[in-house]
Amino acid sequence: MRCAKFGFKSGNILVASLLYLLLKKPSYGYSLVEELREVGIDPALVPYGVAYRLLRDMEGNGLISSKWEIEESGPSKRIYSITNEGIEYLKRWLSNAKKNLKVMENLVVNIENKLKKL
Repeated sequence: MRCAKFGFKSGNILVASLLYLLLKKPSYGYSLVEELREVGIDPALVPYGVAYRLLRDMEGNGLISSKWEIEESGPSKRIYSITNEGIEYLKRWLSNAKKNLKVMENLVVNIENKLKKL
């Protein structure tokens, strides 16, 4: 859901979270979903199918790249890494998030003040 001209879009939070995790270190899909807890997202709320589809879309848009890691024991894993485009996206996202955060903080304070007077 997007609020006109303000850029609030919940999906962008998941993209930014995954890019942040990949900025720390390359990883595979299952692990990334579990690591979302680190940024405050409950992994139970992110179905693996949604996460893998998003990772494919991110790769298609050049934000991440992947390669297969073949294990001697156990299944092969697709390891994702952030690209330079992904880093640039994260920088733009951060700038917009800071602006949006100021708007949200101002709104929260104003609403709290009005509600106290009721």
